[in-house]
Amino acid sequence: MSELRRRAVEGSLYLSLRRVLTIALSIAGMLYVTRIIGPANYGLYASAMGVYLYLTQLVSMGVRTYLIRAPQDAPREVWHQAFWWLLGFGSALTGVAVVALWLLGAYWIRTEGFFAVATAISVGLPLHAVSIVAQAALEKELRYKRIALIDTLAQVGSYAVSIPMALLGFGVWALVAAYWAAQLVSFTLAFISARYRPRWYWNRDQLRDMLRFSFVQAASEWLYNAKNLAPALVLLPIAGKEAVGYFTLAERLLNMLNFAQIAIRNVTTAVFARVQDQPQKMLHALYVSSQAQILSLGGACLLFVLSAWYVLPPIFGTQWDIRLATLALALLASEQLLTAIFSAQAQALYVIRQPHVVTRAALVFVFNLYWSTALLTYLAPEGYAVLGYGVAYFLAHLPNNVFLHRGVARYIGQPRYGMNLLWAVALGVALFAPVAFYAPLLALGVFLLPASRRALRELLHEVRALRTQS
Repeated sequence: MSELRRRAVEGSLYLSLRRVLTIALSIAGMLYVTRIIGPANYGLYASAMGVYLYLTQLVSMGVRTYLIRAPQDAPREVWHQAFWWLLGFGSALTGVAVVALWLLGAYWIRTEGFFAVATAISVGLPLHAVSIVAQAALEKELRYKRIALIDTLAQVGSYAVSIPMALLGFGVWALVAAYWAAQLVSFTLAFISARYRPRWYWNRDQLRDMLRFSFVQAASEWLYNAKNLAPALVLLPIAGKEAVGYFTLAERLLNMLNFAQIAIRNVTTAVFARVQDQPQKMLHALYVSSQAQILSLGGACLLFVLSAWYVLPPIFGTQWDIRLATLALALLASEQLLTAIFSAQAQALYVIRQPHVVTRAALVFVFNLYWSTALLTYLAPEGYAVLGYGVAYFLAHLPNNVFLHRGVARYIGQPRYGMNLLWAVALGVALFAPVAFYAPLLALGVFLLPASRRALRELLHEVRALRTQS
C-alpha cells in the first residue's frame, strides 16, 4: 500500500503542477482570444464544442476504464481489439453526427454558423477515439508526469495557433483551429509516449466481453454527460449565443480553478481499483478524496471570485460583462463543491461494478436538468438567462446526489462525511460575498468549530503520512 500511496501522491502532484501551468496559459488565451472574439463568437464555438464533447463520451463507451482495469499481465491483443473497435465506431458515429447536426441546425437551433463550426470540430472524433488507447496505457502505468507534459504541450500548441488567428480577425475559426492543433499534438505525443503500435486483431468473444463491461458503465456516463448538450439545445435557442458565451466562460474559469480537484479525481480511480476488495479502505479513500477536493476547489474559487470582481472587468474590455460571468461561476462552483463528494462515490461504484446505480442517478439528473433549465432560462429577466440556467443546473444535481449516497451505503458501506458537507455549503455561500456586502463570508466561521479543527488536523496528518511514505 505504501508504493500505491507514493505513486498516487506523485500523480496528484504532477497533475496539479500541470494544471497550475495551464491556468497561466488559459489566462493568456482569455486575454488574447476570448476578449477579441467576444461573447457571441465564443458562445457559438462553445455550443458546437458541447455537442462534440458528448460525442466523445459516446465513442469512448467506457473502454478507457476497461483497459485500465485489465490485469497487469493482460495480452496485448486486448489493446489492439480496443483500437480497431474505437476507430470503426468513431468513424461511423462521425457520419451519423454530421447528419444530426445538419438537422439540428436547420430545424431547431437555427443559429447562423452552428452547422459549419460543429461539423469542423466533429470530424476529429475518430482521432480522439483511437487516442483513448494510448492515454489509457499511460494511466495504467501511473505515468502522470508524462500525461501532464502532453496536456501542457497540447494547450501551448492550441494557443500558438489561436492567438495569431484571433488577432487577424478569424473570429470563431481561431478557436476551431486551436482545437485541431491541441488534438494533433495530444494524439501524436500520447502514442509516442505509450510506445503503442496497433496491429490488426479482431476477436468477437473478446470484443463482446469488452463491450459488455463498457456499455454497462457507459450508459450512466451517456446520460449524465447529456448535460453537455443542454447549452446548445436549451440555452442557445432560448437566450442566444451571448448567454452560452457567458456560461461557457464561467465553466472555463471553474475548470482552471479546480486543478487540484481534477488531479485528485484522476488518481482516485486507480486507487479505488487497488482497494476494491477492501470496503473500509475504499470508504476512507472516499472520505479523504472528497475532503481534499472541497478544500482545494473552495479555496481557489473563493480567492478568485473576491479578486476577479474588481480585476477582470477592465482586462476583458467592454464586450464582456465579466461580473455576470463571475456570478455564473459562483453558482457552478457551489454546485461542484457538493458534487465533489458524490462524484467520488460514483467512481467507487464504477470500480466495484455497480454502474446501474450511477445510471439511475444520471437518468434522474438529466430529466431534471432539461425541464428546469428550459423553465428558469425562459423565466429569467432579460440579460440574466445565464443565471437562471445556473440555478437550474445546481438544483438538478441534488436528487442525483441522494441516489449515489444510497448506492454506496448499500454496496460498499455507510459513507463517512464528517465535516465535508458543512464545509461545502459554507464555501459555496461565501462565493457570493461580492454581491451581498461580504456578509456571506461569515459562513467561513464553520472552520473555527472544534469539529472542523479536528478534521483539518486529521487531514494534515494524512498528508504528512503520505509524504513520509513517498
